[in-house]
Amino acid sequence: MKGQVSTEYLVILAVVLVVALVVVYLVGGFSGLGAGSLETQSKAYWGSTAPFAVKTVRVSDTTMNLEVTNNDLDQLVLTDVAIDGDSVYSGNASFTSGESKSITATVTTACGAAGTPFTYNNVVLTYTKGTITGVKQSGTKPFVGKCS
Repeated sequence: MKGQVSTEYLVILAVVLVVALVVVYLVGGFSGLGAGSLETQSKAYWGSTAPFAVKTVRVSDTTMNLEVTNNDLDQLVLTDVAIDGDSVYSGNASFTSGESKSITATVTTACGAAGTPFTYNNVVLTYTKGTITGVKQSGTKPFVGKCS
């Protein structure tokens, strides 16, 4: 009987510890473990946005290379990319449905040494669809990655 009580006590204690660890992780107690996940979340988010998806973001010094894909059924023309209200790309890149292109932008602040993390907030893509100009696609997540 004593052995059964001890075993039940240990099982209950283990369950409580596992639940406590999950709660601490979700609340952010282990923030070091989640730091790399910001980059993963950013890539997943931007890789699936519409009408434009940004598959890759590479930054070296002040040069930002974006691989952009048109996920819309219609032809779109990317006219501007802004970060924190500053235009980093201005042009007329035409995309047919499903087409991907590399866009080169110039950021105002140098990225840093290779491997240094970067975060660019408030990303807004401006485009033209047919006769409608100035359509804006705002991202809810920043561009996150490492300088190259």
